[in-house]
Amino acid sequence: METKEFTIVYLKNLKIDDLFSLNKSTIEYADPVKENIGEMPKATLARLVSDNHAMELQMNKALKNLLTPQLVEMNADREDRFAEIKRNVTTVLKGRDLPKKNAAENLKVFLDPYWNTNKKAMNTQTGVLREMFGKYNLNDEMKAYAVTIGIAQMMTELDMANDMFNQLYQNRLTQDAAIEGPSATSLRAAATKSYEQFCTAVEQAVNFMPTATLTTLFNQLDELRKTYARLIHTKKEEPKPDPTPAE
Repeated sequence: METKEFTIVYLKNLKIDDLFSLNKSTIEYADPVKENIGEMPKATLARLVSDNHAMELQMNKALKNLLTPQLVEMNADREDRFAEIKRNVTTVLKGRDLPKKNAAENLKVFLDPYWNTNKKAMNTQTGVLREMFGKYNLNDEMKAYAVTIGIAQMMTELDMANDMFNQLYQNRLTQDAAIEGPSATSLRAAATKSYEQFCTAVEQAVNFMPTATLTTLFNQLDELRKTYARLIHTKKEEPKPDPTPAE
């Protein structure tokens, strides 16, 4: 029997809001099926819920920053721009102009991994879009397809909007650096440990007492881990110490 193992995620390299978002998404997948995943995963899930909520309360202090309303507005604008791009691609796919339809089909394949980016936390969206535009800006063929269906300018403007959002977000982080303090560091450690323990419990359960529910949950959680592992991989501004991987 094949042993299932989660994708490695270096949790120490995640920013606190990305860790919170990963934990929150994990809880949203697991909570509806908690009665059907076994006692150990259920117990560790309860601890994860508690520890992530405690971390959220500490993070909410930073959210009171005066820059937050501006960030929320910029994020809404960014999401609207991406939604417009997706609408244009979808509309052309339904059309009868074969060259444009071919261009749209190729763009849809390229955009598919990023299609639901708007459902992620604001800063996570930034990282995902930066990954997308890193690939797009190096791909002359994709840029030509964008010209063909008339979304090249929209793509450029979304890229710029994402960079502007990131600059303001980093400014807010600088202002809030003192707020996180030792207390938030301690809460982060607890939330990280709870997440690791829950994933270990799920991994053990799906290997030794597999059920359809556990297998589905494992696959959902592993896709999440792959997303956040890619985010870390794209952030290479400075060398990182060798971290301990999540179990």
